[in-house]
Amino acid sequence: MKPASEDTTAPASQHPGVADGGPAGDVATLSTGRVEAFSDGIIAVAATLLVLQIREPGPASDLWRFLGHQFPSLAAYVVSFLTILIFWVNHHALYHAVERVNRAMLFVNGLLLLAISFISYATAVLGRALQAGAHDRSAAILYAATLGLAALCFTGLWTCLLTRPALLTPAARPRVRAALRRSLAGPAAYTLASLLALASAQASLALDALVAAYFTLLPRHLRRSTPASRNRTRP
Repeated sequence: MKPASEDTTAPASQHPGVADGGPAGDVATLSTGRVEAFSDGIIAVAATLLVLQIREPGPASDLWRFLGHQFPSLAAYVVSFLTILIFWVNHHALYHAVERVNRAMLFVNGLLLLAISFISYATAVLGRALQAGAHDRSAAILYAATLGLAALCFTGLWTCLLTRPALLTPAARPRVRAALRRSLAGPAAYTLASLLALASAQASLALDALVAAYFTLLPRHLRRSTPASRNRTRP
């Protein structure tokens, strides 16, 4: 039997949902599983909705002429799908470096999903405006601003992690500042794309595509160190 005076209450840091480093009311956390599953579902739906904005040719239409006429919409679709794909890949990479999430991250992640789910609407508006050749600059500004908001939310997530490094895996904590600096390239580039849209909607869309290409590479600060890599660093 245990002595009556022995305290059997587990420390706050050992209770589910509470992270180390402070009172539960300040740093109460959750595991990342539900956040990732919820995010994956919304991102998958957002990517699927893009194709619904593309019209199919009529039975008597010339296919290649029709596709030529639809080229602006198809171009916007491709850029948007690749951008959402990269958002999803980098979202997965970010949470691969995270052990737990707090309340602030949940809300910022929700804003990110809001922006991503709006991309299908902005894509449809841009595609139709480019086809019609009317109000395409305004549509390009809306499109770049939508992508910029999503990119800004990524910066917000890294800011949350910078202020709460205990949420990160031990290997990722020293590299959070580098990740935050890299994330700033997204909002800055999309702001430039919005300004470029004042002169040319097509050039703005091309810059949006270049931004997506920039973020295709997974930076080292998002990778967890593996036993093999640790072994290679040993003398």
